[in-house]
Amino acid sequence: MTKKEELSEALLDGWLSMSMSIWNERLVTAMTYNESMVCNQLYKQRCRQAEPLTATDLCARLQIRKPQMNVILNRLEKTGMIERVRSLTDKRNVHILLTEKGVPIYEKAHREILRLPEAVINRLGEEKIRTFAATMKEVAACFDEMMKE
Repeated sequence: MTKKEELSEALLDGWLSMSMSIWNERLVTAMTYNESMVCNQLYKQRCRQAEPLTATDLCARLQIRKPQMNVILNRLEKTGMIERVRSLTDKRNVHILLTEKGVPIYEKAHREILRLPEAVINRLGEEKIRTFAATMKEVAACFDEMMKE
């Protein structure tokens, strides 16, 4: 095996190890991983006071297929976390919004999630984590670019 192949294996192994740790551990009790990711996007959009998102927007951002997104949105709507509102400017679009009930539930769940990275920061140190986080974003961006080619 060449050095580049060994490094590729190490990168893949690290990536999969981290992914499996996150996927296998229920980080939030109030909602599933995908539900929390959807709520995260809706919350950020709300905080930025940006144009509301549609199901299609969420599918693209989170790389989730429409049928799966519909299941997620239906469950979140049934629990009162989100609401679907038809656009006033374009009746074909349905905006997905975090409800007043959903905001504090999401914020509490998000605080739960942050406990894990905070513990990792405490163990590994701030500088190491800053470097790792920046590198991780670069690697993810590279993967995204390559998958689009």
